[in-house]
Amino acid sequence: MTKATKWMPTLVWGVLFAGWLALLFMFSSQTYDQQSIQPFLRSHFDYHQLVRWLPDVTITYRTSVINSHERPYSFIEFLFRKGAHLFVYATFAAMLYMFLRALSRGRWFISIVITLLVAIAVPALDEWNQLGSDERTGNATDVVLDFVGGCAGLLVCLSILGVVKLVRSLSRSRARNRIE
Repeated sequence: MTKATKWMPTLVWGVLFAGWLALLFMFSSQTYDQQSIQPFLRSHFDYHQLVRWLPDVTITYRTSVINSHERPYSFIEFLFRKGAHLFVYATFAAMLYMFLRALSRGRWFISIVITLLVAIAVPALDEWNQLGSDERTGNATDVVLDFVGGCAGLLVCLSILGVVKLVRSLSRSRARNRIE
């Protein structure tokens, strides 16, 4: 393996991770109105149609109470936003782990620890960044949600890597058995 190909995974994961981090802070700096999906929902779904489709659920979040039948657009947007938190930080943690894994070759435990530490520090910085954005408020509950997303992403990443390692091991074992 040449030096160039040895560092290629590190470079690729590093660029992907840096791009994801930049995207994360770009979204974090946007106003609530810039991120709102309610105009899209209003233009594509009738209020009464949504009320019929949605179960009657009430969510209390901080000081807001959102009922799916009273405010269906707000309810869907709330679920979308919180789902986005989970997805964004799950992807963030998986990319960070893959970058660290490529960078530190064989030091998987240190890569996991650093990923978990960064998966709590970056959401805290993200929420702090939102304090300076119009119509946005930083929220400690979102830091916890983001960290849960990061942990989920790391677990999925580790599971996929484990399955890949198992499949490779089984295929090598079958190849050895055919030779013998």
